[in-house]
Amino acid sequence: MKMTLEKRILLFSFLILFLTIFISSGMDIMALRKDQVSALNLRSKGLAVALKSNIEKVLNLGLELKDMTGVSEKCREIIEGNPDIAYCVVTDLGGRVLFASDPRFNAMPLQPQQQKEESRPGDEPVYKRRVSMVFDGTHNSYYDNAVMVMSPYGKPIAQAHVGFSEQVVFDKMRGMVLKTLLLLAFSLITSFTLIMLFMRRYVTQPISVLLKGVKQISEGAFDTHIGEVQVDEFNELARNVNIMSQFLKNRDAEIKKNYQDMERTFEELQASYRKLETLSTDLERSEELYKSLMEDASDAIVVIGADDSIRMVNKMAEEFFGYEAKELVGLPLTKMLLLLNISNIPKVHRIFREASEGAHIAEEMQLSRKEGGAMVAMLHASSIKSGSETLVQAIFRDVTREREIILNLEKSSADLARLNRMKDSFLGLASHELKTPLTVIMGYSELITTDLADKVDKTVLEMVVNIANAASRLDNIIKDMVDVSMIDEKRLQLKVEDIQLNRLIEASVNELRFFFSMRKQEVELHLDESLPSIRGDALRLMQLLSNILGNAIKFTPDGGRITVSSSAKYLLRGPAGSAEGREHHLFLEITVTDTGIGIDREDQLRVFDKFYEVGNIQEHSSGKVAFKAKGAGLGLSIAKGIVDMHGGEIWVESTGYNPERFPGSTFHILLPLAPGLGEGNTDYSRLLR
Repeated sequence: MKMTLEKRILLFSFLILFLTIFISSGMDIMALRKDQVSALNLRSKGLAVALKSNIEKVLNLGLELKDMTGVSEKCREIIEGNPDIAYCVVTDLGGRVLFASDPRFNAMPLQPQQQKEESRPGDEPVYKRRVSMVFDGTHNSYYDNAVMVMSPYGKPIAQAHVGFSEQVVFDKMRGMVLKTLLLLAFSLITSFTLIMLFMRRYVTQPISVLLKGVKQISEGAFDTHIGEVQVDEFNELARNVNIMSQFLKNRDAEIKKNYQDMERTFEELQASYRKLETLSTDLERSEELYKSLMEDASDAIVVIGADDSIRMVNKMAEEFFGYEAKELVGLPLTKMLLLLNISNIPKVHRIFREASEGAHIAEEMQLSRKEGGAMVAMLHASSIKSGSETLVQAIFRDVTREREIILNLEKSSADLARLNRMKDSFLGLASHELKTPLTVIMGYSELITTDLADKVDKTVLEMVVNIANAASRLDNIIKDMVDVSMIDEKRLQLKVEDIQLNRLIEASVNELRFFFSMRKQEVELHLDESLPSIRGDALRLMQLLSNILGNAIKFTPDGGRITVSSSAKYLLRGPAGSAEGREHHLFLEITVTDTGIGIDREDQLRVFDKFYEVGNIQEHSSGKVAFKAKGAGLGLSIAKGIVDMHGGEIWVESTGYNPERFPGSTFHILLPLAPGLGEGNTDYSRLLR
């Protein structure tokens, strides 16, 4: 049965730990046993030396060893005071026991031959050996330590033996061995557990994560991403595996894409093959169709080859030029141009050469038909491909009638301009010629109604008053006509001064306050008092505001509301028709908003034209502020002229005309701080004074 890497590593670690700890512990036990034996030998030696000293003291008193008493009791005292000592005996030099702590040791086999322990100079020599005895059927082993008992004359006469049992050493070692074994087991378990945890966390777990990711990648899951692990080497391996996965993913996507491209290419090849089969048959039909279209075209078509020879001519070209196709086909281009009496042949050659190079040429020229008669033709030349040869297709269109129409339109435009100048001259002349007799009429009317009122019949006086009113109205119309004429001729001069625009607005509203009250209309003023003063003609600006406000009064129903506002705006302005050099300038804006009938979108740009009044002519009224009353159509034109002369702008906004819902209109007036800032107002600069 195969073992996993984790089991192999754990088993190997367990064996290494066990052997290491076991050998180390065995060596410690052996050293401990040796230390115990050495300690007991040292104690036995000390006791034997003490016994020897006591015996030698008695011998020095003159007694014989065999005549001594109390030696056995002394040995028993030594044994009783030292529980670890097994026996204490005194033998002669032949090994026969003379005295013993226990009668059982009288038969102890102590031979004369003994091993002398190495000792330092001055120390008592000790003889050591191992002896064995059997007591009560039990075999016992002892460590014997003996010293020589010397006579007063310095001769050895006996040996003092002190020994301890090997069982005592074993008993002392038993607890130590048990503790050592427990420590061995604890150390083994703890070390193995730590190694196992370390292996699982830092070896087997990262390997499992890597193995799982590699297995998923091998099964085709190239989107698999292996996260970071805590071991640098495995982490580097994980990054390399992720790179390999991404590379395999890209390769797989590329292979799939190439496969799809191959399928698509194969399908396209099949489709192309099918199209090729049909194109081979359609080509002939296309050529026939091209010839048919060329023949039935409404324009004259001529095809010129690369060698400047005529290759093809359609039916309309035969009718257009008056020559049959067989007369033109095959001729050099120069020959055909000579037949058609076309002037500047080198220029026409250059046109066809540029067309053969890919340019599309449109040129107007005159030519002559075979039967005679000149005509104007528009030539369109372009290149076409026929195999490897480049041909030039020339299309001739008869524009003789169009040229006649254009000439007539230009003549009509010139006539209209002349009539417009005549109209402007007539306006100036009529206003000038009417002003003198009208002044006389108004002067005499005022004289009759004031100084001669008590001398004139009341009926006649009433007639004169009506004449004066009509003359005053006619005088206003003439003044407007004069202003329009002077604006058109750029002869109207401005008297420029510093003006507070808000005060000017208030003055204009106060002048018309009677008409607001008469029509029961509400007037609201929203004036920005932080506006700076501007440079302008106060009288003309009053005329501008009066015309705009009067227009609002006329086209707002009774009980309506008119709102006048003023504000300041920074606007981007500069030379007309150029986006460069434009700068921000401060403009003051006046808005006049009413709740009137509104203005159609198509009329919002034309209301500022001269003599233009929205609506039917039947709605014109002599009333100055009557509802929907319409005059000569000069008020808004004069307003626009005054705004233009000040370098400003004026326009109207309205959602449309509706006399039932009253959508209202808003007139916007923009005035710069000084005249001349607006676009296109340089013509008025010389009129400022």
